Amino acid sequence: MSNRPTEKQLRELGIEVYQIAESIFEDCGQLRDFGIQDASGLVFGGHNRIFLRERGWVASEWHCTDNFIAAFLKLPNTTVEP
Repeated sequence: MSNRPTEKQLRELGIEVYQIAESIFEDCGQLRDFGIQDASGLVFGGHNRIFLRERGWVASEWHCTDNFIAAFLKLPNTTVEP
């Protein structure tokens, strides 16, 4: 038995990551700003940008508004980087 994921599992994982990122923008009151910035780097957002990293979700201090960051940091497994 292989430990490699199936194509279906990879698609489902991608959809789940997308939906979580979308819900983060909704929770931060910026659903209109949501989008895929760079799929290969797991970067989401327009003006406000978040990244999925091994340690959780990271917001770009340089790209995000103060209001977005304040709401983002109330969510679990989030941090901000320059």
